[in-house]
Amino acid sequence: MYTVAKFVHIFGVVLLLGNFIVTALWKTRADRTGTPTAIAFAQRAVVQADRAFTVPGILLILVGGYAMALRRPFPLHGLPWLDWGQGLFYAAVLIWLGLMVPSQRRLVELTAGGHAPDLGGSEFRRVSRRWAMGGGIATLLLVVVLYLMVTKP
Repeated sequence: MYTVAKFVHIFGVVLLLGNFIVTALWKTRADRTGTPTAIAFAQRAVVQADRAFTVPGILLILVGGYAMALRRPFPLHGLPWLDWGQGLFYAAVLIWLGLMVPSQRRLVELTAGGHAPDLGGSEFRRVSRRWAMGGGIATLLLVVVLYLMVTKP
């Protein structure tokens, strides 16, 4: 049972962290083309990828992680690496839910119908920066969590 829970947990990490990194690459490359249809497609693809990979990744991390803790049993609180790991994980999820998801929705709206967004000083640029900053911070937090979970300092 423990090995299955560990697999589920690690698979969730791969889905979540991989999707954060890949969607940032997609969006950045599409924005740099300046092509309205490519930019609009990338915005929609980010939302679809979140549904397919980020949400399941978060759920698998939670299910697998707590199943491992109950199976071993690890205390859910009191181990610094586990406390910090959980806190930073939830912070990353809150950044995704509170900042990135609304930004993604707005970016889809701004590029709907293949209209060329003004990539200069427009709302598109501001929202894109907010999305990138939130994504960068959330990804960094997840990398720190990964380090804590692997090394258990």
